[in-house]
Amino acid sequence: MDTSKLSDERIKNLGEKIFFAMFIPWIVLIILAETTVAYNYSDLCYSIINVLKLFVLPAGMVVINLMFLGKNSFLKNLLLLSVFVMVMAQFCVVTYDEDLLLCTILVISSSHVHFKKLLKTYLLTSVSVAVITTILAVAGIIENIVNHQNGMTRYALGAIWCTDYSARVFYLLLITLYLYSRKMKIYHWVGLLAIVSVVFKFTFGKLDFVCMLLSIVIFFIHESIEKQSPEKKLRTSWEKIWEKLSPFFTPAAAALMTVLTLAYSADNRFLVKMSDMLSGRLYLGHRAFKEMDITLAGQNIKWIGMGGISNGVAPEGYNFVDCSYLNILFTFGIIVALAVIALHVFMAYKNRKDTAFILVIALISLNCIVAHHFIEVAYNPFWAALLAGTACAAAKKDTSEEPADE
Repeated sequence: MDTSKLSDERIKNLGEKIFFAMFIPWIVLIILAETTVAYNYSDLCYSIINVLKLFVLPAGMVVINLMFLGKNSFLKNLLLLSVFVMVMAQFCVVTYDEDLLLCTILVISSSHVHFKKLLKTYLLTSVSVAVITTILAVAGIIENIVNHQNGMTRYALGAIWCTDYSARVFYLLLITLYLYSRKMKIYHWVGLLAIVSVVFKFTFGKLDFVCMLLSIVIFFIHESIEKQSPEKKLRTSWEKIWEKLSPFFTPAAAALMTVLTLAYSADNRFLVKMSDMLSGRLYLGHRAFKEMDITLAGQNIKWIGMGGISNGVAPEGYNFVDCSYLNILFTFGIIVALAVIALHVFMAYKNRKDTAFILVIALISLNCIVAHHFIEVAYNPFWAALLAGTACAAAKKDTSEEPADE
C-alpha cells in the first residue's frame, strides 16, 4: 500500500470533517434568518451572527478547502477572489442584500467538496432546523404567523410567510429525489405525496404544491424508465432528450416570464387570466417595470411583501416581485441577472450526462417563475455544483457502487 496516498487520504478526510464542522452552523444561521426565530434576535446577537455568517465561517471554510481538499491555479484563485470582492462591494455599497453574497460564498467554499456529501449534509441540517422550528411554532414558543385569506386559514409554521415554508419543502424534496429516488420503494413515493399534501393543507402554497407534485411525477417516471436495460430505446431516448435540452430550461423560463410580464395589459383577457392563475405575478411584475428602474449594477430596493402579515390585506406599498428572474434583475441589475442565468446554463451543461440533475435544473427553472428563492442558500444549495465535485461523476460513482438487485 502506498503510504503517501494513505496519508493524503487521511489529510483530506480530516479537512472534510473540519469543513463540515463550519458548514453546518453556517447553514443553520442562514436558515434561521428565514424563520421567526430571528424576531427574537437582539442587536448584539444580530451583529455577531452577521459577522459569523458573512466573514468568520466563510473564511474558515475557504482556508480549510485550500489547505486540505484541493488546490486551485493562481489564475483561478485570482478570478474567484475578484468575483468575491466585486460581489462584496455590491452588497456593502449598492444593494445591501446578502443573497448573492451568500450564494457566492457557497460556490467558492464548496470547491473540491464531494457534491453529494455536501447535499446530504445540507439536507440533514435543513430538515432538522425545519422540524425544530415547526415544533416551536406549533407550541407557541416562536411566532406562528397565521394568515386568513379568501376564506382560508394559512400557517407559516415558523417561517416568515406561508409560501416560504412550502418553498423550503419543495427544495428539500428536490434534494431527496436527486439523492435517493433510485433507491425508493412505492411506500417512499406515497410518503412523499402525503408530506407535500399535509404541507399544502396548512400553508396553502398552491404553486409550490403544483411544483412538488410535478417533481414527484417526473422523478417517478424517470426512475421507472431507468430500471430498463441501457440498450432499451426508451431509456436512451429519455436520457438524450434531457441531455440536449439541459442548457435551455433556465433561459427559456426567464425569457418567457419577462416577455409575458412586459406584455401584460389589463385589456388582454388571456394575460389577465394567466396572471390570476399565477397569483397576480404578471400584474405585479408589470407594475414593477413601470415604477422601478433597471440598472446595470443593482440598487437598494425595500421589498414590501406579505411576510409577517396575519390578515388577508396586503400592506401599504406592497411591491414584492415573486419571480426570481425579475427579482434578481431589479435588485442586482442586468449584469448579475445575465450572469446568474449563464452560470446555471453552464452548471446544467457541465452535468448534462446526469439526467436526475438535469431534472432538478428544469424543476428549479420552472419554480423560479413563481418564487424568488433562486440564489437563496437558505433554500437552494444546488449552486454548489458549479465548483464542487461534478454531480455527474458522483452519480456514476454511486451507481457503480450500488449492488445489483436480486
